[in-house]
Amino acid sequence: MLPPLAIAAGIDLYLTLLFISAAPTVGLWALPLPGALGDLDSPGILIMVGTFFVLEFAVERFPPAALVWNAFHAIIRPLSGILLALLLLDGQPLAVTLPGSILAGALAFFAHGVRSGGAVVRWLGTTSPPSVLLVSLAEDVVALGLVALALGAPLWASGGAVALLVTVARPAPSLLRAFRFASQLAIGRVFQTLHQRRWRRAEELPEWVRASLEDDTLAPGGALRGSRVGTYRLDGAPRFAIGWVVVREGGPMFVYRRRWSSAEVDLSPLHTTSIFEGDFFRRVDFDADDRGTLTCLFFGLSGPSAESLRAEFLFIPA
Repeated sequence: MLPPLAIAAGIDLYLTLLFISAAPTVGLWALPLPGALGDLDSPGILIMVGTFFVLEFAVERFPPAALVWNAFHAIIRPLSGILLALLLLDGQPLAVTLPGSILAGALAFFAHGVRSGGAVVRWLGTTSPPSVLLVSLAEDVVALGLVALALGAPLWASGGAVALLVTVARPAPSLLRAFRFASQLAIGRVFQTLHQRRWRRAEELPEWVRASLEDDTLAPGGALRGSRVGTYRLDGAPRFAIGWVVVREGGPMFVYRRRWSSAEVDLSPLHTTSIFEGDFFRRVDFDADDRGTLTCLFFGLSGPSAESLRAEFLFIPA
């Protein structure tokens, strides 16, 4: 029962708790809940969890608010997964409780990161996103299905959890990177007044970035400047990648980590269509390729100003 409950908590924590709390009360579950999960069956918990469920439903209608909410829940979801495991494994030996709690926290964090990363990609991307309401309903159905199966048919629930993990295994790294970058954008939004908006000088760039450009004759050390960015659908990089845009004599280049090495993508051939300044980021949009794929760069608010980005990107030849 542990993996499906932890994944459900990562996808929709308050709906999961609401279902577990209400199941014995409304007759959805006749048998005693396993472990100490029955402790959740109280009017106070029902009211509190129901209130947070409604609040989350309202917050996620607005992407900036959802970004802050999900960044904050990157701590709450794994902790809640651990607490659910402690309730479920109540009375079990420490050798079972400790690894079970760690597994539950990791699964809850993974599910929350993938789910929130998908929301970030839909928000940051310039293509028409699906209805937020439909996406929320689909997530609720998955969470409710996992909890219901966990209570009624644990083996089926475990199989469903494994199938779900296999399904998201391929896009998961990009989605987790998108969520991490968006969380950093949210933190940067809070502390933006403490940072000057500018490019970073060569000596301020990470060592691995400077090392990747050592053989670039168009990048003399003193002329380098860069900024940390996220990229969406950049040809030659993962679907969502985090790295640095480095401006050199020959034009800007994107540098990112790839396993144990670094990789570079030349941005000079791309044609800039617009530069958008939002509440949490500045976005550079490029022309779609032959397949209609749109490419974007996302700069934090502590990075270069919109005017500086226009000077660097709007005059790149097609």
